[in-house]
Amino acid sequence: DPDSKPFKLRNKPSGPKHKYYELDFRQSNSISASLSDEIDVSGAKPLSLNRDRCYTGQYPRHEGFMLDRVQAKKILAESKKNKEVVFPFLVGAEILTQSAPDRFVIDFQKRDLFDAKSYQLPFTRLESTVLPYLKQKASAERKKTSRESGQDQNWLRVWWQHFRPRPELIERIGNLNRYIVCSRVTKRPVFVFLSNGIRPGDALSCFALNDDYSFGILQSNTHWQWFVAKCSKLKSDFRYTPESVFDTFPWPQSPKKSDIAAVAKAGREVRRVRDEALKKVKGGLRAVYRTLELPGKNPLKDAHAALDAAVLEAYDFNANDDLLKQLLDLNLAVAERIDRGEPVTSPGIPPDYSNPEELVTDDCIRPE
Repeated sequence: DPDSKPFKLRNKPSGPKHKYYELDFRQSNSISASLSDEIDVSGAKPLSLNRDRCYTGQYPRHEGFMLDRVQAKKILAESKKNKEVVFPFLVGAEILTQSAPDRFVIDFQKRDLFDAKSYQLPFTRLESTVLPYLKQKASAERKKTSRESGQDQNWLRVWWQHFRPRPELIERIGNLNRYIVCSRVTKRPVFVFLSNGIRPGDALSCFALNDDYSFGILQSNTHWQWFVAKCSKLKSDFRYTPESVFDTFPWPQSPKKSDIAAVAKAGREVRRVRDEALKKVKGGLRAVYRTLELPGKNPLKDAHAALDAAVLEAYDFNANDDLLKQLLDLNLAVAERIDRGEPVTSPGIPPDYSNPEELVTDDCIRPE
C-alpha cells in the first residue's frame, strides 16, 4: 500500500543466525529494462568533441620497469640523461593515501632499440628482468597457438617499452603544467591534479585538462551522478570508463563568464580545504573524505555544496528537476548540433573566455 508506513517485522527472532529486516518502498512512474526507476541514460550518445581528453594510464605489465627510491636515485646519479626515461609513478590507491609518489618507473615511450640502449642502467635493468620473462611468455604463446603473432609475441618486438605506454596521453600532458586524475575504481569522487612530471598507472583515469574550471566540473555532483549512471560496476565500487562516461558527458554549453569564474573559484576552495585537512587527518584523501560520512559541520561538505551549486548555475539547470534527465536532454541536444555542423562547447575553458590564463593555477601533487 503506497499510503502505508514502511513495513517492519515486529517479532525479532532470537538466536545469533537470525537477522532483523526492515522493508521500505518508493512510488515510481516506470521501471526500465535494467529494473531501475531512475532515468535510463543508456540512450546517451558519444560526443565527438569529448574525444582525446580522457585516457587510461600506463600499463608497464612487469615489475622490472618499477623502481623504489633507492634504485631510482642510483640510476639518476649514474647519468643526468637518465631523467629523460625515469619518472615518479602513481596509481589509483596512492593518490588517496599519499601526498607524493614513492615509486618510479622506467619509461622509454616509443624510442627504438638503439635510442633505448643509450640509457645504460635503465636499459640493462630491463634486459635482465623484463626480457627473460617476455621471451618465456612469447614462446609459450607460440606453442599454444602455433602462430607467429599474438599479444606477447608482438610485445617481445618492443620489449623495452611498456605493454601499454599510452604515447597519446603522454604527449598531451607533456604540453600542460598539470593534469587531472581520478582512481578508475572508486566509491566516491576524488579528483586531483598531478604534475606533468608524474607518470600515471593504469589504475588512474587521466584528463588532459589543467584548468580550475574543468576541475570544478569533474569534481562536481553533476559529473558524479553521470559517472554512477553510466559507468561499469565492480562489486560495490564504480569503474570510470572513458567511452561510456566521459565521451557522453555534456559540458555546459552557454556558461556566463561569471559562472565559469565561480566554478573555478569553488574548485580551488575544495582543494584548499582538502589541503588544510591533510595537515590534521592521517590517512590521506581517503580518510579526509570519510569524514563526510560523520554528522556535524564539515568545511569540506560546505565547499562541495558551494561547488555543486556553482556547477548547476553554469549548466543553467533547475536544482529541483531530475539531474540525470537534464544531462541526458543536453547530451542529445549537443549530439544533434554536432550532426548538423553547428558550434558546440567542448570540455575545457570555453574559447570565448577572455582571460583563460587566470583559470590555470599551479597547485598539484608533485614529486618530492
